[in-house]
Amino acid sequence: MGAQPINIPKLGLFLGTVAAIAAGLLSLVYTSTAEAIALNLQKKTSAALEQVLPAFDNVPGEESVLLRSELDWPVRFYIARKEGEIVGYAGEVITPEGFSGNVTVMAGLELDGSVRTVIVTANTETPGLGTAVTDRKVQKTIADLIQGGEAAEGLAPNKFLDWYTGKKAEAEPWGIVKDGEQINGKTGATITSSAICGAVHAISKTAIDNLDELKM
Repeated sequence: MGAQPINIPKLGLFLGTVAAIAAGLLSLVYTSTAEAIALNLQKKTSAALEQVLPAFDNVPGEESVLLRSELDWPVRFYIARKEGEIVGYAGEVITPEGFSGNVTVMAGLELDGSVRTVIVTANTETPGLGTAVTDRKVQKTIADLIQGGEAAEGLAPNKFLDWYTGKKAEAEPWGIVKDGEQINGKTGATITSSAICGAVHAISKTAIDNLDELKM
């Protein structure tokens, strides 16, 4: 007996049905997880804002402004209020200049745009090198305790991130200093250090250049 001829229309209908079912399942999975993903992101942002801002009684996540930095990076600013008065800002930016890709930096700011606190909320930097600059963990060595800066209340210190506390961006970007009293960069993680430095400067400078808009 010869091979049965292929029924092209029937095969096409079958493949189309399989594709439609697969697409429907993917859509169902996306719909069912999108809400959970958005909720987790909202919780993560809220937790970060509580770390970098002074006490507030509004919902900064619902009161935000998107501005462009001089580097053309979008910077999201969150406005913190207490009893209706603005008490601080938080700026968040994603810099593409990390060693392993994007680094998301959030900085709490005083009303004049100077830096209050810096945290890194997302990164894929090298463990032990880049993460020494990005992570806030309890420092265990005597050397770290001696060299570490003063972290904001409730945050583990990180001498590289705490270097920015009290700094206010000027026209010229900050440089990386790896030796001496001022340390904002780590040997072996210069790219990560530079990425964070540029991100924090962009947040502070963008805020300073747009204070009137942020105060509205």
